[in-house]
Amino acid sequence: MAYSIPYIILVLVFGVMAYIHHVADEDDTLRGRMVIASVVVFVLFFGFRGFILSDWIIYYPYFFDAEWRDVFSLDIVKGEGFEPGFVVLTMLCKTLFEDYHFYVFVLTVINTVLLMNFFRRYSDNIPLSLMLYVVFEGLVISSNLMRNSIAIFLFLNALPYLMERRPLPYFGLCLLACTFHMSSLIYLPLYFFFHYRLNKWVFLGIFVVANIAFLMHISFLVALLNMVGVDESTAMKVKAYTEFYDTQTGISIGYLERLMTGTLVFLYYDKLKELRPDNAVFINGLLAYLAIFFILSEFQVVSKRICTLFAFGYWIIWADMLRCFYYQNNRRLYAAFLGLYCVFRMAGSCYLPDFEYDNLLMGHIKSYNERLYIHNKTFEQQ
Repeated sequence: MAYSIPYIILVLVFGVMAYIHHVADEDDTLRGRMVIASVVVFVLFFGFRGFILSDWIIYYPYFFDAEWRDVFSLDIVKGEGFEPGFVVLTMLCKTLFEDYHFYVFVLTVINTVLLMNFFRRYSDNIPLSLMLYVVFEGLVISSNLMRNSIAIFLFLNALPYLMERRPLPYFGLCLLACTFHMSSLIYLPLYFFFHYRLNKWVFLGIFVVANIAFLMHISFLVALLNMVGVDESTAMKVKAYTEFYDTQTGISIGYLERLMTGTLVFLYYDKLKELRPDNAVFINGLLAYLAIFFILSEFQVVSKRICTLFAFGYWIIWADMLRCFYYQNNRRLYAAFLGLYCVFRMAGSCYLPDFEYDNLLMGHIKSYNERLYIHNKTFEQQ
Protein backbone atom coordinates (compact mmCIF):
# COMPACT_ATOMS: atom_id res chain seq x y z
CA MET A 1 0.00 0.00 0.00
CA ALA A 2 2.79 2.44 0.92
CA TYR A 3 4.33 2.27 -2.57
CA SER A 4 1.03 3.30 -4.16
CA ILE A 5 0.55 6.50 -2.12
CA PRO A 6 2.36 8.88 -4.57
CA TYR A 7 0.34 7.47 -7.46
CA ILE A 8 -2.93 7.77 -5.53
CA ILE A 9 -2.05 11.39 -4.73
CA LEU A 10 -1.32 12.04 -8.42
CA VAL A 11 -4.72 10.60 -9.42
CA LEU A 12 -6.49 12.65 -6.71
CA VAL A 13 -4.74 15.85 -7.83
CA PHE A 14 -5.87 15.28 -11.41
CA GLY A 15 -9.35 14.43 -10.12
CA VAL A 16 -9.63 17.71 -8.19
CA MET A 17 -8.40 19.66 -11.21
CA ALA A 18 -10.89 17.82 -13.41
CA TYR A 19 -13.72 18.76 -11.04
CA ILE A 20 -12.68 22.43 -10.96
CA HIS A 21 -12.38 22.38 -14.76
CA HIS A 22 -15.90 20.96 -14.97
CA VAL A 23 -17.62 23.37 -12.56
CA ALA A 24 -15.77 26.37 -14.06
CA ASP A 25 -18.24 26.01 -16.95
CA GLU A 26 -17.87 29.22 -18.99
CA ASP A 27 -14.82 30.52 -17.12
CA ASP A 28 -12.24 29.82 -19.82
CA THR A 29 -9.47 31.44 -17.78
CA LEU A 30 -9.90 29.07 -14.84
CA ARG A 31 -10.29 26.09 -17.13
CA GLY A 32 -7.09 27.08 -18.93
CA ARG A 33 -5.25 27.35 -15.63
CA MET A 34 -6.37 23.85 -14.67
CA VAL A 35 -5.07 22.49 -17.97
CA ILE A 36 -1.71 24.24 -17.53
CA ALA A 37 -1.45 23.11 -13.91
CA SER A 38 -2.24 19.50 -14.83
CA VAL A 39 0.41 19.50 -17.56
CA VAL A 40 3.00 20.96 -15.18
CA VAL A 41 2.18 18.31 -12.55
CA PHE A 42 2.44 15.61 -15.21
CA VAL A 43 5.89 16.78 -16.39
CA LEU A 44 7.22 17.23 -12.84
CA PHE A 45 6.00 13.78 -11.78
CA PHE A 46 7.29 11.81 -14.74
CA GLY A 47 10.12 14.02 -16.02
CA PHE A 48 12.05 14.08 -12.74
CA ARG A 49 11.27 10.54 -11.59
CA GLY A 50 13.94 8.27 -10.22
CA PHE A 51 14.48 4.63 -11.14
CA ILE A 52 10.93 3.29 -10.90
CA LEU A 53 9.51 0.10 -12.41
CA SER A 54 12.10 -1.84 -14.44
CA ASP A 55 12.96 -0.64 -17.97
CA TRP A 56 15.67 1.66 -16.61
CA ILE A 57 17.69 -1.53 -15.98
CA ILE A 58 18.22 -1.67 -19.75
CA TYR A 59 18.14 1.99 -20.73
CA TYR A 60 20.46 3.42 -18.06
CA PRO A 61 23.59 1.50 -19.16
CA TYR A 62 22.50 1.77 -22.80
CA PHE A 63 22.45 5.57 -22.61
CA PHE A 64 26.14 5.70 -21.64
CA ASP A 65 27.21 2.95 -24.04
CA ALA A 66 25.26 4.21 -27.07
CA GLU A 67 27.16 5.32 -30.18
CA TRP A 68 26.10 6.81 -33.51
CA ARG A 69 26.91 3.57 -35.32
CA ASP A 70 24.10 1.92 -33.32
CA VAL A 71 21.68 3.57 -35.76
CA PHE A 72 22.29 0.55 -38.00
CA SER A 73 22.47 -2.07 -35.25
CA LEU A 74 18.88 -3.29 -35.18
CA ASP A 75 18.59 -7.03 -35.78
CA ILE A 76 14.98 -8.18 -35.40
CA VAL A 77 15.82 -11.88 -35.91
CA LYS A 78 18.41 -11.94 -33.11
CA GLY A 79 16.53 -9.44 -30.98
CA GLU A 80 19.52 -7.13 -30.78
CA GLY A 81 19.84 -3.36 -30.98
CA PHE A 82 17.24 -0.60 -30.93
CA GLU A 83 15.25 1.14 -33.65
CA PRO A 84 17.12 3.93 -35.49
CA GLY A 85 14.79 6.79 -34.50
CA PHE A 86 15.26 6.01 -30.84
CA VAL A 87 19.03 5.72 -31.27
CA VAL A 88 19.22 9.12 -32.99
CA LEU A 89 17.16 10.75 -30.23
CA THR A 90 19.33 9.09 -27.58
CA MET A 91 22.52 10.33 -29.23
CA LEU A 92 21.18 13.87 -29.59
CA CYS A 93 20.36 13.97 -25.87
CA LYS A 94 23.72 12.46 -25.00
CA THR A 95 25.50 15.02 -27.18
CA LEU A 96 23.70 17.92 -25.49
CA PHE A 97 24.15 16.72 -21.93
CA GLU A 98 25.46 13.30 -20.93
CA ASP A 99 23.13 12.78 -18.02
CA TYR A 100 20.54 10.00 -17.87
CA HIS A 101 18.01 12.07 -15.93
CA PHE A 102 18.23 14.87 -18.49
CA TYR A 103 17.53 12.19 -21.10
CA VAL A 104 14.44 11.04 -19.19
CA PHE A 105 13.24 14.64 -18.88
CA VAL A 106 13.61 15.30 -22.62
CA LEU A 107 11.69 12.13 -23.51
CA THR A 108 8.97 13.11 -21.04
CA VAL A 109 8.62 16.56 -22.59
CA ILE A 110 8.37 15.08 -26.10
CA ASN A 111 5.75 12.59 -24.92
CA THR A 112 3.81 15.31 -23.10
CA VAL A 113 3.68 17.55 -26.17
CA LEU A 114 2.42 14.68 -28.33
CA LEU A 115 -0.10 13.52 -25.73
CA MET A 116 -1.45 17.04 -25.15
CA ASN A 117 -1.85 17.56 -28.87
CA PHE A 118 -3.97 14.41 -28.93
CA PHE A 119 -6.08 15.39 -25.92
CA ARG A 120 -6.52 18.93 -27.24
CA ARG A 121 -8.39 17.45 -30.18
CA TYR A 122 -10.52 14.85 -28.44
CA SER A 123 -10.90 15.75 -24.75
CA ASP A 124 -13.26 18.31 -23.23
CA ASN A 125 -11.58 17.96 -19.84
CA ILE A 126 -7.82 17.39 -20.11
CA PRO A 127 -7.19 16.92 -16.35
CA LEU A 128 -9.81 14.14 -16.37
CA SER A 129 -8.21 12.55 -19.41
CA LEU A 130 -4.81 12.68 -17.72
CA MET A 131 -6.26 10.94 -14.67
CA LEU A 132 -7.70 8.20 -16.87
CA TYR A 133 -4.44 8.02 -18.81
CA VAL A 134 -2.40 7.37 -15.66
CA VAL A 135 -4.83 4.72 -14.39
CA PHE A 136 -5.35 2.88 -17.68
CA GLU A 137 -1.82 1.90 -18.74
CA GLY A 138 -0.41 5.45 -18.79
CA LEU A 139 1.66 4.98 -15.66
CA VAL A 140 3.49 2.11 -17.35
CA ILE A 141 3.69 3.94 -20.69
CA SER A 142 5.25 7.06 -19.16
CA SER A 143 7.52 5.24 -16.69
CA ASN A 144 8.50 1.98 -18.29
CA LEU A 145 8.18 2.15 -22.09
CA MET A 146 10.76 4.67 -23.19
CA ARG A 147 10.74 3.58 -26.84
CA ASN A 148 7.19 2.39 -27.13
CA SER A 149 5.74 5.53 -25.53
CA ILE A 150 6.91 7.82 -28.33
CA ALA A 151 5.67 5.32 -30.92
CA ILE A 152 2.21 5.19 -29.31
CA PHE A 153 1.92 8.98 -29.12
CA LEU A 154 3.00 9.38 -32.75
CA PHE A 155 0.19 7.01 -33.72
CA LEU A 156 -2.30 9.01 -31.66
CA ASN A 157 -1.30 12.10 -33.62
CA ALA A 158 -1.85 10.15 -36.85
CA LEU A 159 -5.47 9.36 -35.96
CA PRO A 160 -6.89 12.56 -37.53
CA TYR A 161 -5.42 11.46 -40.87
CA LEU A 162 -7.00 8.03 -40.50
CA MET A 163 -10.38 9.66 -39.94
CA GLU A 164 -9.88 12.14 -42.80
CA ARG A 165 -8.77 9.28 -45.10
CA ARG A 166 -5.38 10.85 -45.81
CA PRO A 167 -3.03 7.90 -46.29
CA LEU A 168 0.30 9.70 -46.84
CA PRO A 169 0.51 11.56 -43.52
CA TYR A 170 -1.03 8.62 -41.65
CA PHE A 171 1.42 6.03 -42.96
CA GLY A 172 4.24 8.56 -42.65
CA LEU A 173 3.65 9.05 -38.92
CA CYS A 174 3.13 5.32 -38.34
CA LEU A 175 6.39 4.50 -40.12
CA LEU A 176 8.12 7.17 -38.05
CA ALA A 177 6.64 5.47 -34.97
CA CYS A 178 8.18 2.19 -36.18
CA THR A 179 11.63 3.82 -36.00
CA PHE A 180 11.05 4.04 -32.24
CA HIS A 181 9.36 0.69 -31.66
CA MET A 182 8.56 -2.03 -34.18
CA SER A 183 5.31 -2.89 -32.43
CA SER A 184 3.87 0.12 -34.27
CA LEU A 185 3.66 -2.07 -37.38
CA ILE A 186 0.33 -3.19 -35.93
CA TYR A 187 -1.03 0.31 -36.59
CA LEU A 188 -0.40 0.24 -40.35
CA PRO A 189 -3.32 -1.99 -41.43
CA LEU A 190 -5.73 -0.11 -39.14
CA TYR A 191 -6.06 2.58 -41.81
CA PHE A 192 -8.21 0.26 -43.92
CA PHE A 193 -10.90 -0.59 -41.37
CA PHE A 194 -10.54 1.21 -38.02
CA HIS A 195 -12.69 4.15 -39.11
CA TYR A 196 -15.73 2.00 -39.80
CA ARG A 197 -18.69 2.36 -37.47
CA LEU A 198 -19.44 -1.17 -36.34
CA ASN A 199 -23.04 -2.12 -35.76
CA LYS A 200 -23.56 -2.27 -32.01
CA TRP A 201 -24.66 -5.90 -32.26
CA VAL A 202 -21.35 -6.77 -33.94
CA PHE A 203 -19.60 -5.02 -31.04
CA LEU A 204 -21.65 -7.09 -28.59
CA GLY A 205 -20.95 -10.33 -30.47
CA ILE A 206 -17.18 -9.83 -30.41
CA PHE A 207 -17.31 -8.79 -26.76
CA VAL A 208 -19.35 -11.84 -25.74
CA VAL A 209 -17.13 -14.30 -27.65
CA ALA A 210 -14.01 -12.77 -26.06
CA ASN A 211 -15.57 -13.11 -22.60
CA ILE A 212 -16.47 -16.74 -23.21
CA ALA A 213 -12.92 -17.47 -24.36
CA PHE A 214 -11.57 -15.88 -21.19
CA LEU A 215 -13.93 -17.53 -18.73
CA MET A 216 -13.69 -20.98 -20.32
CA HIS A 217 -9.90 -20.73 -20.85
CA ILE A 218 -10.22 -21.48 -24.55
CA SER A 219 -6.78 -21.49 -26.16
CA PHE A 220 -7.25 -19.92 -29.57
CA LEU A 221 -3.48 -19.99 -30.13
CA VAL A 222 -3.26 -23.76 -29.76
CA ALA A 223 -6.25 -24.17 -32.10
CA LEU A 224 -4.57 -21.88 -34.63
CA LEU A 225 -1.32 -23.84 -34.44
CA ASN A 226 -3.22 -27.04 -35.15
CA MET A 227 -5.03 -25.42 -38.10
CA VAL A 228 -1.78 -24.32 -39.76
CA GLY A 229 -0.27 -27.79 -39.43
CA VAL A 230 1.85 -27.61 -36.28
CA ASP A 231 2.14 -31.11 -34.82
CA GLU A 232 0.11 -32.07 -31.78
CA SER A 233 3.19 -32.48 -29.57
CA THR A 234 4.38 -28.92 -30.17
CA ALA A 235 0.87 -27.54 -29.71
CA MET A 236 0.58 -29.33 -26.37
CA LYS A 237 3.92 -27.90 -25.26
CA VAL A 238 2.62 -24.43 -26.02
CA LYS A 239 -0.57 -25.23 -24.12
CA ALA A 240 1.41 -26.54 -21.14
CA TYR A 241 3.59 -23.44 -21.18
CA THR A 242 0.62 -21.10 -21.25
CA GLU A 243 -1.13 -22.97 -18.47
CA PHE A 244 2.02 -22.82 -16.34
CA TYR A 245 2.28 -19.08 -16.74
CA ASP A 246 -1.45 -18.41 -16.57
CA THR A 247 -1.94 -15.93 -13.72
CA GLN A 248 -5.50 -14.96 -14.56
CA THR A 249 -8.04 -15.74 -11.84
CA GLY A 250 -11.23 -15.52 -13.89
CA ILE A 251 -13.71 -13.40 -11.95
CA SER A 252 -11.90 -10.45 -10.36
CA ILE A 253 -12.36 -6.72 -9.82
CA GLY A 254 -10.45 -6.08 -13.05
CA TYR A 255 -12.67 -8.49 -14.95
CA LEU A 256 -15.84 -6.92 -13.55
CA GLU A 257 -14.61 -3.47 -14.57
CA ARG A 258 -13.98 -4.64 -18.14
CA LEU A 259 -17.35 -6.38 -18.21
CA MET A 260 -19.01 -3.17 -17.01
CA THR A 261 -17.07 -1.07 -19.54
CA GLY A 262 -18.09 -3.23 -22.49
CA THR A 263 -21.69 -3.36 -21.29
CA LEU A 264 -21.95 0.42 -20.85
CA VAL A 265 -20.44 1.05 -24.26
CA PHE A 266 -23.02 -1.28 -25.81
CA LEU A 267 -25.92 0.36 -23.94
CA TYR A 268 -24.83 3.88 -24.88
CA TYR A 269 -23.38 2.96 -28.27
CA ASP A 270 -25.62 5.27 -30.28
CA LYS A 271 -25.22 8.14 -27.82
CA LEU A 272 -21.43 7.88 -27.89
CA LYS A 273 -21.47 8.11 -31.68
CA GLU A 274 -23.78 11.14 -31.51
CA LEU A 275 -21.30 12.99 -29.31
CA ARG A 276 -18.79 13.05 -32.17
CA PRO A 277 -18.23 11.07 -35.38
CA ASP A 278 -14.64 10.36 -34.32
CA ASN A 279 -15.81 8.13 -31.49
CA ALA A 280 -16.03 5.19 -33.91
CA VAL A 281 -12.22 4.98 -33.78
CA PHE A 282 -12.12 5.13 -29.99
CA ILE A 283 -14.88 2.55 -29.60
CA ASN A 284 -12.97 0.28 -31.98
CA GLY A 285 -9.80 0.89 -29.97
CA LEU A 286 -11.58 0.00 -26.73
CA LEU A 287 -13.04 -3.14 -28.30
CA ALA A 288 -9.57 -4.14 -29.54
CA TYR A 289 -8.19 -3.65 -26.01
CA LEU A 290 -10.91 -5.77 -24.41
CA ALA A 291 -10.88 -8.52 -27.04
CA ILE A 292 -7.09 -8.86 -27.00
CA PHE A 293 -7.00 -8.89 -23.20
CA PHE A 294 -9.58 -11.66 -22.97
CA ILE A 295 -8.52 -13.82 -25.91
CA LEU A 296 -4.77 -13.67 -25.22
CA SER A 297 -5.07 -13.76 -21.42
CA GLU A 298 -3.07 -17.02 -21.38
CA PHE A 299 -0.03 -14.95 -22.39
CA GLN A 300 -0.09 -12.29 -19.71
CA VAL A 301 2.98 -10.31 -20.83
CA VAL A 302 2.15 -10.44 -24.55
CA SER A 303 -1.49 -9.61 -23.88
CA LYS A 304 -0.56 -6.64 -21.70
CA ARG A 305 1.89 -5.26 -24.23
CA ILE A 306 -0.52 -5.45 -27.14
CA CYS A 307 -3.43 -4.11 -25.07
CA THR A 308 -1.34 -1.08 -24.15
CA LEU A 309 -1.24 -0.12 -27.84
CA PHE A 310 -5.03 0.34 -27.74
CA ALA A 311 -5.50 1.81 -24.25
CA PHE A 312 -6.34 5.21 -25.78
CA GLY A 313 -9.95 4.05 -26.14
CA TYR A 314 -10.31 4.09 -22.35
CA TRP A 315 -8.97 7.64 -22.02
CA ILE A 316 -11.63 9.05 -24.33
CA ILE A 317 -14.65 6.77 -23.92
CA TRP A 318 -14.68 6.70 -20.11
CA ALA A 319 -14.66 10.52 -20.10
CA ASP A 320 -17.34 10.75 -22.81
CA MET A 321 -19.55 8.37 -20.85
CA LEU A 322 -20.19 11.19 -18.36
CA ARG A 323 -22.13 13.04 -21.05
CA CYS A 324 -24.22 10.00 -21.95
CA PHE A 325 -26.30 9.91 -18.77
CA TYR A 326 -29.52 11.89 -19.03
CA TYR A 327 -30.12 12.40 -15.31
CA GLN A 328 -27.69 14.59 -13.36
CA ASN A 329 -27.77 12.22 -10.40
CA ASN A 330 -26.60 9.34 -12.62
CA ARG A 331 -23.72 11.50 -13.81
CA ARG A 332 -22.71 12.17 -10.22
CA LEU A 333 -22.86 8.48 -9.38
CA TYR A 334 -20.75 7.60 -12.41
CA ALA A 335 -18.22 10.34 -11.57
CA ALA A 336 -18.00 9.05 -7.99
CA PHE A 337 -17.49 5.48 -9.22
CA LEU A 338 -14.87 6.66 -11.70
CA GLY A 339 -12.88 8.48 -9.01
CA LEU A 340 -13.12 5.65 -6.48
CA TYR A 341 -12.19 2.99 -9.03
CA CYS A 342 -9.15 4.99 -10.19
CA VAL A 343 -7.90 5.29 -6.60
CA PHE A 344 -8.64 1.60 -5.94
CA ARG A 345 -6.84 0.53 -9.11
CA MET A 346 -3.73 2.52 -8.19
CA ALA A 347 -3.74 1.04 -4.69
CA GLY A 348 -4.13 -2.48 -6.05
CA SER A 349 -1.58 -2.33 -8.86
CA CYS A 350 1.36 -0.36 -7.39
CA TYR A 351 2.31 -2.75 -4.59
CA LEU A 352 5.76 -4.05 -5.57
CA PRO A 353 9.00 -2.37 -4.40
CA ASP A 354 9.70 -1.49 -8.08
CA PHE A 355 6.92 1.11 -7.74
CA GLU A 356 8.69 2.94 -4.90
CA TYR A 357 8.62 6.54 -6.12
CA ASP A 358 11.33 9.14 -5.72
CA ASN A 359 11.92 12.43 -7.50
CA LEU A 360 15.03 14.47 -8.24
CA LEU A 361 13.29 17.64 -7.06
CA MET A 362 12.90 16.12 -3.59
CA GLY A 363 16.66 15.89 -3.23
CA HIS A 364 18.06 12.39 -2.85
CA ILE A 365 17.00 9.47 -5.03
CA LYS A 366 18.16 5.90 -4.79
CA SER A 367 21.03 5.13 -7.15
CA TYR A 368 20.94 2.70 -10.06
CA ASN A 369 22.78 0.03 -8.04
CA GLU A 370 20.48 0.45 -5.03
CA ARG A 371 17.35 0.06 -7.12
CA LEU A 372 18.85 -2.85 -9.05
CA TYR A 373 19.55 -4.63 -5.76
CA ILE A 374 15.97 -4.03 -4.59
CA HIS A 375 14.57 -5.23 -7.92
CA ASN A 376 16.64 -8.42 -7.98
CA LYS A 377 15.91 -9.19 -4.35
CA THR A 378 12.17 -8.71 -4.90
CA PHE A 379 11.95 -11.15 -7.79
CA GLU A 380 14.32 -13.68 -6.26
CA GLN A 381 11.81 -14.06 -3.41
CA GLN A 382 8.85 -14.69 -5.75
